[in-house]
Amino acid sequence: MSSRRPADDAAAGQPDPKRAKVDAPKPGGFDISSIRAQIAAKKAEAEAKLAAAAPAPSRPAGPSSLPPPPKADPSIKERAAAAKARIEALNTRKSNPYLSGSGSMPKPNEERAPLPVLSSSIALHPLLMGDLAGQKEEKNEKKAMRDRYKPMAPKFSTVKANVATQAKPVEVVIAPQPSLNPYAAKAPAGPSAEEGGVARRTKRQLHFAAPGRFVKQGDALRNEQKMEALRLRIMEKSRKAGLDSEFDTMGRSLKRLPPPDVEWWDKALLPDEQTYDDLDTAMDFLEKSDDSLITHLIQHPIPIPAPGDKKAEERGLMLTKKEQKKMRRQRRMAELEDKRDRQKMGLLPPDPPKVRLANLMKVLTSDAVQDPTKVEAKVRKEVANRATKHEKDNQERKLTTEERKEKEYQLMVARERKGLHGAVFKIRYLTNGRHRFKVRETARTDLLSGICLFSPNFALVLVEGVDKSIKHYKQLMLNRIDWTEQARPMAKGEGEDGEEEKSDEEEGGDLADNKCEMIWEGEVPERTFKQFRARHAETDGSAKEWLTPKWEGMWDLAKRWVWKGEEL
Repeated sequence: MSSRRPADDAAAGQPDPKRAKVDAPKPGGFDISSIRAQIAAKKAEAEAKLAAAAPAPSRPAGPSSLPPPPKADPSIKERAAAAKARIEALNTRKSNPYLSGSGSMPKPNEERAPLPVLSSSIALHPLLMGDLAGQKEEKNEKKAMRDRYKPMAPKFSTVKANVATQAKPVEVVIAPQPSLNPYAAKAPAGPSAEEGGVARRTKRQLHFAAPGRFVKQGDALRNEQKMEALRLRIMEKSRKAGLDSEFDTMGRSLKRLPPPDVEWWDKALLPDEQTYDDLDTAMDFLEKSDDSLITHLIQHPIPIPAPGDKKAEERGLMLTKKEQKKMRRQRRMAELEDKRDRQKMGLLPPDPPKVRLANLMKVLTSDAVQDPTKVEAKVRKEVANRATKHEKDNQERKLTTEERKEKEYQLMVARERKGLHGAVFKIRYLTNGRHRFKVRETARTDLLSGICLFSPNFALVLVEGVDKSIKHYKQLMLNRIDWTEQARPMAKGEGEDGEEEKSDEEEGGDLADNKCEMIWEGEVPERTFKQFRARHAETDGSAKEWLTPKWEGMWDLAKRWVWKGEEL
């Protein structure tokens, strides 16, 4: 590829292939180079005529001082008309998309922009306009494309079209420019929201109180208080001197109104403007008048039971274990008698004979004599089957471990609906492992929740649950456990915490003066702890943190508690 530019070729006298391609006449068209040559010649001729005809004026000449345009040459007019016809043919060819694929041109009858004028009589040819003519043609092409694919408007009038044509004009409200100075005079407010404008928020101005306004209010209040104190002082002195009757107090100034002629509850039973003196007229009014409240009709109000008339749920009879067994025995005896009566009447088939080794010869007389070994084996088998069936039935009726726990839990939930109780115990020494085990496991068995705190001075046990469980736990803590019992040393084995068990002498002292007392008992609205657990508290802060804010007061109560028999 040669690195020479077209300008170098032109300078060297070689023809430009691109320009030659453009200047070459198109098949079926016209010669562009000849048209350009003619236009250049006519342009030079017109400029020469203008230069020769225009004299040099001493001052700018107005429009009225211009010389008249020269007469056009007939040959020039003919050539311009021919060129114009050729341009129109070219535009028509380009505007038809089916003749060439280069795009559409503006329509001949479209309005064109005025051409730039060199003088008052001669305008530039469209081909001489350069880029300006190209931009205009591109805009016209785009506009023609939009017009071509525009949807067709309906040829009849519709309601929507009529409504669109009758759209109300929109009023534009120009808001006033805000002032930069906030203390300047306010601008006139615009139209209000009711008049169709935009409602604007007015600024609140500062209102200063007049000098001495609050001082006067304070003086008036102080004077009123002084007058009230003076009046009370005068009334007190007059009361001491016995002159209080001369002063009207508020209580004595009020006078009781006299009783009315007719009480309000009797006005509906008397005719208009009547008193109690006219009782005969009132009786006639009640009997004969249609406006009287008393008539021959009888009203039966719906009876509403009083709170005391409501019967409480009847509670079942409380029986002891011995009484329950007796009632069960009598019930089963009655059922057996009823069954025998039905069998005697033929309503039920008789039971098969219950053969045992004791009544073998009585029930099976002849069979037992013929083959006693076979009969004995058969009877023993039946006895074993009955025993097996009895044990099987008992096992089927027996609850499993999960069912028993679920039953106990449901009973506890039912008791919790009636209310929860709590109890707090203080123990001097809780170092015996047997005691700790009983305290912990009994609480878990009775489904009690709470906490056991170990401190250097004493131990605190707090439990919460249903009343029955609390009662059982109180019996354990106050009666069943012997708190003075010494721990038994264990030479071999491990304790409850996985460590070797130690005696009380090794753990820190004798339990002869050990005791446990209940320092609080009562009802609680809800459970605070989810389960029973043991924690060590070396300080008062950690102990109150374990007890939560709801029970932290029990720690202070335990510290102030005085053991029975040790009061000063």
